[in-house]
Amino acid sequence: MITPAGKSSDDVPEIEWWDSIVLESDRYVYLTAKERKKIRRQNRKEMQKERTEMIRIGLAKAPAPKVKISNLMRVLGSDAIQDPTKMEAHVRKQMADRLKKHQQANLERKLTDEQKALKKTKKIAEDTSLAVNVAVYRIKSLLHPAKKFKVEMNAKQLQMTGVILLHKNINLVVVEGGPKQQKFYKNLMLNRIKWEDEVIGQKKDADKDAPGE
Repeated sequence: MITPAGKSSDDVPEIEWWDSIVLESDRYVYLTAKERKKIRRQNRKEMQKERTEMIRIGLAKAPAPKVKISNLMRVLGSDAIQDPTKMEAHVRKQMADRLKKHQQANLERKLTDEQKALKKTKKIAEDTSLAVNVAVYRIKSLLHPAKKFKVEMNAKQLQMTGVILLHKNINLVVVEGGPKQQKFYKNLMLNRIKWEDEVIGQKKDADKDAPGE
């Protein structure tokens, strides 16, 4: 008897039925920093076990012992006793090679200026199509050019929109953005900028008006 062609029940589906409800949405639960560290630690442990097994069955060559000045006598033993000067030079060369390899790996992983800018933009970018958070800050004076520059430039860097209302008695800074952007900007306005510092010209004016000058 020939059975009709059809999809086998042994085929692995792309999405399991118990995950289909969750994966229909774009809102996923991210792993915590502790969970990510645990996964990396487990992956490193598995890779080390695989390397050890490859060496044990002879499919890979065992790495050379990592010799340092501190363990020179223990690792090399009699060779270090016979010609200590030669062994020390050999160990220092190995140490320099390891340092050079490490620095080269760091340079290969180093991001370019464009990649750094893209990473920073991606980090602070938020979707404000559904909702926008608005914050209003009241400032007594924005005459100090450095403080005004920080207020404007940080808003641009955080990709926020808004307006500054200037008046001789009071100034308002209105900014629009996502929750993460507002968090960074709030820290700037309330903590990083020292508003209690004197405004340029106030001390000079006070000194001029003081008697005896």
